[in-house]
Amino acid sequence: MEAEKIGKMEKGSFRQYMYFLLEPWSSDKGFSFFLDGIITAIIIINIIGLSLETVTGMPDFVYTVLRYIELFSIAFFTVEYLLRVWISIENDDYKKYVFPRLAYMVSFFAIIDLLAILPFYIMFFFQVNFKFLLILRLFRLLKLVRYFRALQLMTRVFQSKSQELFIAIFFTITLLIFISFLMYYVEGPHQPEHFGSVPETMWWGIITLTTVGYGDVVPITGWGKFFGGCIAVLGIGIFALPAGILASGFSNELEKMTATENEEKDIDFSCEKCGHLNIRNHDH
Repeated sequence: MEAEKIGKMEKGSFRQYMYFLLEPWSSDKGFSFFLDGIITAIIIINIIGLSLETVTGMPDFVYTVLRYIELFSIAFFTVEYLLRVWISIENDDYKKYVFPRLAYMVSFFAIIDLLAILPFYIMFFFQVNFKFLLILRLFRLLKLVRYFRALQLMTRVFQSKSQELFIAIFFTITLLIFISFLMYYVEGPHQPEHFGSVPETMWWGIITLTTVGYGDVVPITGWGKFFGGCIAVLGIGIFALPAGILASGFSNELEKMTATENEEKDIDFSCEKCGHLNIRNHDH
């Protein structure tokens, strides 16, 4: 029945239908919901396959199966990418542009989709075997952001708190540079192999500020130990800043989601007598 319906559609209507199918969370049932699950499963299988490819000593048939999975995934993700470019003209976010499809192609998710398949075509058409290109296949993991609302929530948090995070990161980097210069002058003459330059000293600064404390590089002078202790204490507070900013962002976004869900629930109630929406706030 659904196939007959699609066959009767005009070109524009069919494109709209494909947009509905491929748009994540456009429906909580039916073929669109099933397709979301299929794409999610293929992405997860790909990540498992990428991990297994690094294991040595497995039977040959396992590597053969992984190869077929990779070829199928490339074909599937290529078709998905081309379809998303084609249907992007139906998205309100891109309709306002003169070239809506081009605007979509430079968007975040479109670039992620392209990078997920690009290594295969580079190595196939140019007959090169750059292993570092294979790392781009990990971008398939980022495709999951489309299909997990929790990941979308995290993205919105980073966007809304980008300015505060930038200030915290800038302050941390400034402090790192300052303490690196300080320890270079204090410990450098005594440990030139570890504190012989500011860039070398930055390794100690990062480990100390994050309170990881590997112990491979430690101050040995009195002033060095004093400054090292102060910096370690400062690090606890410095690295707590981004955590507090993100916690605040998550709280704000969750409140927005709750408010939106409540509004949608209110709209679901309508008055049978006059058809007025939001019956909770409606009196005759």
